[in-house]
Formats: sequence, structure tokens, C-alpha cells
Amino acid sequence: MRRALWAVADQLAAFDLYHLAVAMGILLGVFVRAQYTLGADFPLNDGGLFYQMTQEIQLAGYALPAFTHYNQAGIPFAYPPFGFYLAAIVDQLSPMTLMDVFRFLPLVATSLTLLAFFFLARDVLRTKLVVVVAVFSFALVPRSFIWLLMGGGVTRSLGLLFAVLALHQVFLMYTTGRWRYAATTTLWAVLTVLSHLQTGSFLAFSCLLFFTAYGLHRRGVFTSVAVGAGTLLFTAPWWGTLIARHGVAPFVAANATGGSIFSDSTLRAYLIESVLRLGTTSEPLFPLIATLAFMGVLASVTTRRFLLPGWWVAIILLDARAFPTFSTVPVAMLAGVGLADVVLPVVMRPLRGGTWGTDDATADEEHLFEGIAVSRLLRSWAPVVLGVFLWYATNGALLRAGETPALVALSPSERQTMEWVRTSTGPSSRFLIITSESWPTDKTSEWFPVLSDRVSVATVQGYEWVADGAFATRQNDYALAQNCALVDADCIREWSKLTGLSFDYLFIPKPDYGVCCVRLILSLRNDAQFALVYDGPGGIVFRAGSSSQK
Repeated sequence: MRRALWAVADQLAAFDLYHLAVAMGILLGVFVRAQYTLGADFPLNDGGLFYQMTQEIQLAGYALPAFTHYNQAGIPFAYPPFGFYLAAIVDQLSPMTLMDVFRFLPLVATSLTLLAFFFLARDVLRTKLVVVVAVFSFALVPRSFIWLLMGGGVTRSLGLLFAVLALHQVFLMYTTGRWRYAATTTLWAVLTVLSHLQTGSFLAFSCLLFFTAYGLHRRGVFTSVAVGAGTLLFTAPWWGTLIARHGVAPFVAANATGGSIFSDSTLRAYLIESVLRLGTTSEPLFPLIATLAFMGVLASVTTRRFLLPGWWVAIILLDARAFPTFSTVPVAMLAGVGLADVVLPVVMRPLRGGTWGTDDATADEEHLFEGIAVSRLLRSWAPVVLGVFLWYATNGALLRAGETPALVALSPSERQTMEWVRTSTGPSSRFLIITSESWPTDKTSEWFPVLSDRVSVATVQGYEWVADGAFATRQNDYALAQNCALVDADCIREWSKLTGLSFDYLFIPKPDYGVCCVRLILSLRNDAQFALVYDGPGGIVFRAGSSSQK
């Protein structure tokens, strides 16, 4: 009877269990991502700058504007525009509003990236069990979706999607030598650059690594040159127009905002600490997937498989700003290697006594993926361990801890406060916004200029493309302002004198997770130079007196 039951289990495995497992991993990843997007009625976190740039493209009749008037700053319209054009067209051709597009397009793109990752992992890894674990790891590692699901993911998510598709075609181009893959590689590379310039840089050095691993042959050299030339040629209408209008200054300014481990000692210390703490994946509790990836590094290095470990190291060294997001691609693959080559051999032990050489399994039974009989798998500790791993990683991906709390949207009451600002203050009014948050996750400061049509004097977004160190200056001004969140009105006055920035109103939001600045608010209420003009569920607004002006 027992032999019959095990035989049935092995027969069930013949029903393409591999593709079923891959599909389950992809669907689980979509489910996790959808939980965040569907839990809000507004784009998650950022996206205000890109939203206005998309509107400006529509107002220009789909011509590329020379400047964006976001925050009335006259910033060069230098950002790669593919995501804006796609969002504008979807808005025009579908029943969705543009705000809906900014909410759902990142979800669609990050979900499609799961499928693109499977294609890449399937061909690079080849071993089916490793591929399945890699798909589940990429689906559940938080850094594979945190910054891509936000409203700003209209560009970031498309960039990573196209980059992964391009890398898959690069691998096929080098390993098959077929010219048709050069054409498809060029297509995806062009879309990557036109979606997100930083992801284009990631794609470029990743292609170089793939070339050293697979393309060191005559056909590889020729196809590489063709892809590089084609990418430059077909992206030229964008970068050529930009250079004709603004010179190379916006590119130089944007490049200076990234940094690497070689250029900044503070950044170098942060990178080293992140790696030592296994913190590159943003897992909120114990970094299970990162740990499996480090096991995968050991297994790969000891078997002379250097591409994935080298790729991970290269991303950390060459892209300090976004390395946790980009490194999720090799990390997920290495996690598959670590689980299959290190963990599974340990847990594939019988639940009861005996060895594999003395059990009653038949020699011709069906196998799970490669070399693992289903009957043997079910009689080992593997299902228990794998089940615990899957449960733990899934809960970690859904847990509001670590970086995932950034996946929140402006509440209706906060947006109502900004509407009050738009209708109740003068068009030339200037606002200082205090949130106590870091600028990349300060959704209030980014969306305020769009929803209120008023100037936020410390908002950082957009200044990446402004020359002469404007980005660093803006970051410093913003940080100094947020330092006042836990102080008092005197700090605000000192900030204005120190930075030389004037403002007419001070706005402190009231997000659903609590007000940041109780002491500051009390001080402002009792200060004769600040007058309370609005106090609602979404925020509090003070009008500043002459002492708070420049």
C-alpha cells in the first residue's frame, strides 16, 4: 500500500510540476505587490514630479518640453521620457484617470518583471530546482518591489523590466551567436535608457559582465558593437534634443548624485555596513533570502561559477544609490543556488531511520525537477523546512517594517488640506513643509507643489538635473529644515536666516500614522510671529510673520 501511494505521488509529479511551481511563485509575487497597491486610493509615496511632467507632455501636444515648471523651479526637462509618454497615452486611451495610471502602471510593470526574471533565470541557471527557488526569492525579496511600486515607479519599474528583458536577450545573443538576438537586445536596451537612465547604467555594466562570461568570441564582439551602436542611435532623438537645449550639464549633474564606493567615504562605510548586516534586501526581520544568497556565493565560488557573485559585487561597487534594488536579480538567483546546493542536501534526510541506498524506492520513479524523487522528498525534512522558509519570506514581504512603511499614500484628509491651500492662499505663496522624513520618502513635500499649485521652498525632487551643485544644496536645506521637527519656532527662524530661503506659510501634515512635531506645533501656537490659519485632520498651516521672511 505504501509503495502504491508513493508511486501515485511520483506520477503526479509528471504533470509539469516545474512550470506549476514557477507559476505559483509568480502569482505569489503579484499577490504581495497588489496588497500594497490596492490598499491605497492614491499612488504610493512619490510620483508628484513625474505626474506633472506627464501632464506637461500632454499639454505640449506630446512634444518634448524644454523645462518642467514643477514647483515653479524651471528645471530642465531632462528625465528619460518613455514612462511619461506611456502614462499619458494610457490616460488618453483608457477610462482611467492619469492618477489611476500612476497608481497601477508600476504594479503591472513590477508584475511583468517577475516573468522576465523567470526567463533570465531559466537560461542562466538551467537547473530547474534552482530556477524555482530563484523565482520565489525574487517574488518575495522586498527590495525587488519597494521603490518600483511607488508612483515614481512609472519610470523605475519600466526601467528594471526592460533591463531584465535585455539581459535575457544578451545571454541568448552570446550563447547562440544569432544576430536576431542583437536586434531584440537593442530594442530592450533602448527602452531601458529611455525609461530610467540609472537603470541604463546598470544594464551597461551588467552586459559587460555577461560579455566576459559568455561573449569572448568573434561573433560576441560584433554583436556587442552592433547593440551599443544601435542603442546610441535610437536613443539619440532624446539625448540629442536635450544636449542641443541644455548642453551636457543635466547629465553631469545627474551622474554626480549617484556616487560609488570609491568616491565617498561615508557612502563606503554605509555600503560595507549594509553588506555585513545582510541588509541589502530590506528584509524586515532575519534576512533569510540574503543569507541563502551568501550560501549561494560560497557554493558558486567553490565550484568556479563566478558570474553571479561577481555581478552582485559589481552592482554594490558601481551603483551606490540603487544597488539594493538592482542586486535583487543576482541575489535571488544566488538564493536558489544556496538552497538547492547547500540547504537541501542537509534537509533531504529521512524522517525516520534508513539511508537512500536501503529504502524501497524504485529506480525508475518520477523525479521532482532534477534528481530528486517526490517520494523521497516527502519522506524527508525538506517539505517542513521549505514550508517554513516560504511562510517566513511571505510574511516578511507583507510585514510593514523595515522599508515597506514607505509604501503608503497621501490620505484623503492630507489631500484635502492641500486643496484648501490651493483655494485659500495667494498664487505666489511659498510654503515650508516640515515632516521629519528623509527627502526620498517625503511624499508630502513631493506632491504638495502639484496638488496645491504652490511653491515648497525645500522640496528636493527635480534638482538632480540642475547644475552647479544645486542638488546637494537642496538636500542640505531640506535636512536642516527637518531637523527643526523636534525643536521649536526659533529653529525655523534660524533655518530661514541660514539658508536665505523665505516662506509665507509653514505646513505640517497629519498623516494617518501620526503627527511628527508636537513640540514644534506647540511652540508655533504660542509664538506671536506665526498665526494659525488652518487646523484640520490632514494638516496644520501657520502664516509666517515678517521675522520668518528672508
